Amino acid sequence: MSLQQWLANSWIQSVEPSAQEIRNLLDIADREIADGSLEGISPDGRFEHAYSAVRSLCDAALHTSGYTVPKGSRQHERTIESLKFTLDAEWVEDADYFDQCRRRRHQSLYERSDVTQAPDADELLARAKRLLSAVREWLQRERPHLVRET
Repeated sequence: MSLQQWLANSWIQSVEPSAQEIRNLLDIADREIADGSLEGISPDGRFEHAYSAVRSLCDAALHTSGYTVPKGSRQHERTIESLKFTLDAEWVEDADYFDQCRRRRHQSLYERSDVTQAPDADELLARAKRLLSAVREWLQRERPHLVRET
């Protein structure tokens, strides 16, 4: 599969990449990582914050590539899976891990509490931080005009 095949299947739509949209998504990821790092939050809560950061980062990479997943179209799943086609190939395995986290997050939010243990939340938070760095580096290398000046 490829993003072009996803587009042909109507799983994604073309968009014009916007520096403001990328900034917004990176800011959301920063906030979610910060919130997930706070003391006293349950492992499920920390996991949810870390997952939200990952999803925002995958969305930023997809948007940068000129696409978005329409709402109601398996949006979380496809946004996470799109990481396989946007960043470097080294992220393919992480995309599979993030998809497993998506399913666990769903259980935690809609089925039962205490789905996540502290080490699980710590692992996802660490990977979210690594993904944030990778997305920023990728943006700087591939689309510097979309990166905020700091």
